[in-house]
This record gives sequence, structure tokens and C-alpha cells, in this order.
Amino acid sequence: MFRYIIRRLLQFIPVFFGATFLIFAMVFAVPGDPIQALAGDKPVPPQVLAVLNDRYNLEDPLLLQYGKYIGVVPQDPTARQTAAGEPSDGFAGVIQGEFGFSFSQRPVSDIMATAIPKTAKLGAMAFLFEIILGISAGVLAGLRKGSFADNFVLVSTLAVVAIPVFVLGYAGQLIFGVQLGWAPVNAAKAGFGELILPAIVLGALSLAYIARLTRTSLNENLRADYVKTATAKGLPRTRVIGRHTLRNSLIPVITFLGIDLGALMGGAIITEGIFNIPGIGRAVFQGILQSDGPVVVGITTFLVLLFMISNLFVDLMYAWLDPRIRYE
Repeated sequence: MFRYIIRRLLQFIPVFFGATFLIFAMVFAVPGDPIQALAGDKPVPPQVLAVLNDRYNLEDPLLLQYGKYIGVVPQDPTARQTAAGEPSDGFAGVIQGEFGFSFSQRPVSDIMATAIPKTAKLGAMAFLFEIILGISAGVLAGLRKGSFADNFVLVSTLAVVAIPVFVLGYAGQLIFGVQLGWAPVNAAKAGFGELILPAIVLGALSLAYIARLTRTSLNENLRADYVKTATAKGLPRTRVIGRHTLRNSLIPVITFLGIDLGALMGGAIITEGIFNIPGIGRAVFQGILQSDGPVVVGITTFLVLLFMISNLFVDLMYAWLDPRIRYE
């Protein structure tokens, strides 16, 4: 197991550099001057433009810009500062824990420190919501195939998949917020009570997929030979299902959840916009509107790290769910 973890951590290196370079290239290789785009129709003095181009390395080749952003290429200490406001020692990049500065001169790490806790709270609530209700609905439908409960789960999850997230969000606001008054329409403070409705909206689509995936996987395992053998030996049905069938059925569900954990953090742009939540989704959206490349790249770099860690956790969960799985 230890050797497997070390090998996976080493695999993170090319994945991290490859993914972050693609993100960096898609943001900064776009034609146009981001400084002029930030200024709008107002002309930028040549002196100011020269200073900002030097500070953000905009005149360097793309590979050199990326190397300075990551922190493997030294930068001019007089042009860059650390997040603490001190001049850098030449290296100030992601590897050193620095995500650069936005075009408004605010450290990207400060923007992330303000936005991530709100999105993390929203994502955690949506994650728990989809795990509890999704797996429960899938198990209920799988054990009672062809019953009213099974048909209800299939129809309701199909309806959720068919409805776009923004329609579901606005409908939830209108019904539960405006008409019934059960939930606040604006969740700007991101309190626990304010995030219940946004978390349901954010996790609804994943809940539908989890319920259907659990149902299908459980149905397949119930027909497996090892289940028939365990039943023939006289084991109680609850033990056969709980100890053997359900654990094997959860392997594809855990795989989906590992991917979905990062998707909840990065895919909250629409939900945060509808409910006015100042999270990372809204920060990325504002960064795109303002052509603020450092903010977009910094937050997406954090999401890349989150995806890699969640995938490693999923792989380790396989061995716990199925003792036949061993890592060499």
C-alpha cells in the first residue's frame, strides 16, 4: 500500500504540470491585451502599461510565463511580492504557495481564502445530501425492482436529469423562497440555514446519477454467483446484502463520488450566481468577465490539486470496499 501511494504521488507531478499548463495557455494565450481590457475604453499610459507588463510577465514567451507562475523560474524580486507584502527572493510561484496577484493588485491567495470556505461549506452540504439520499434511493429501488418505489426513483431521477440546473435553482427560489418562505432567496452570508436550498440544487443532478448507478450496480450483484452461494449456505439476507452485495455495488458509486467532489467545487458557478453566494465559482466568473487571468488560473490550479487528491482517496477506498483488491 505504501509503495502504491508513493507511486501515485509521483504520478501527480506530470499530471499537475500538464493540466496547469493547459489551463495557463488557454487563459494567457488568448489574443488581446488583458491590461487594456481591464481599463475598458480608457487609454492606458505607456509607462503604466510597461510596468504592468513587466510585473505580470506579459511580454515573456508563454513557457517562460508559466515557469515563473509555477515557481521553477526566478522572477525579478523588485517586480514581485509575496502574499505577506514582502519582496520575493526571486521565486514566488505555486510551488512556493504563491498564486500571484490579480490585475487589481489583490493577492489571489487572499481571494481564494475568502471564497473557498463558502464554496467548501456549500459543496460539503451538497455532497452529504447526494450521498445519503442518492445511495438510499438506489438501494431501495435495487432491492424492490419493479415496485412502486423503483418506478418512482426512476421517474423522479429522470426528471431531475432533464431539468437544467439554472431552471431548478430559479424554481426553488420562487417556490420555497418567495411563495412559501421556507428558505432565504439570498445566501450572501453563506450561513448553514441559507445554504440548504442551494446545496439541494447543486447536488440534485449528482443525486440522480448516484441513485441510478447504485440501483443498476446492486441489481447486477444480486444476480452474481457469490450471492447465490452465500444464500444457499443459509446466511441471513441482511448480511448477504449489507456485507457482500452492497459493498461491491458501491465501487462504481465511490468512483463517481470521487470525481463529483471536485466537480461540486468547480461547478458551483451557476448555483452561486443564482443565490448570490460569494464563493470560488462566482470569483472565477467575475475573473472571466474582467479578463483577470491570474484569478482564473489560480483558482483552477487549486481545483486541479483537489481533483488529484480526491482520486487518490477513491483508489484507497477500493481496497476497503473489496478485500480482493490489493495494491502492489
